[in-house]
Amino acid sequence: MKNRFEIKEIPTDDMNSVAPVWEKLNELHHSLSYDFKERYRTMTWETRKKKLLERSIELHIEGVYNLPENELIGYCICSIEKADPKSGEIDSIYIDEAYRKSGLGRQLMNNAIAWFSVKGVETQKLMVACGNEQVFDFYRQFGFKPLFTGFQKIS
Repeated sequence: MKNRFEIKEIPTDDMNSVAPVWEKLNELHHSLSYDFKERYRTMTWETRKKKLLERSIELHIEGVYNLPENELIGYCICSIEKADPKSGEIDSIYIDEAYRKSGLGRQLMNNAIAWFSVKGVETQKLMVACGNEQVFDFYRQFGFKPLFTGFQKIS
């Protein structure tokens, strides 16, 4: 039987439902990180959620569900910044490895960009963790281009 999927909006008050899938993204970043493995090893969903809620005036969360099991296999979290309501970020996007190359990530990206457009967001951005440069070509398909390379001293 061919997989069927459904993308559904997840209310902000139910955002904890993405935690198990977010943890897979965090594990991926940990495995790919050159210098900051400890950061990903100690990062928790609660810390990440708190930062998202503190700096955002609005969040848009979508989940990808494998049917008929209704299993969450991916998600995207977008935010509009409190400091600049014309600026938004795709904060987190992930599709379980077994379902990549299925067009689901593309659909989440298109949905995020459409949501930003409806909300009047002029500056759309996202961050890519060092070590995960393999996703650059994916983001370029949507008009995103690398702007900065940031450095942080390890204490």
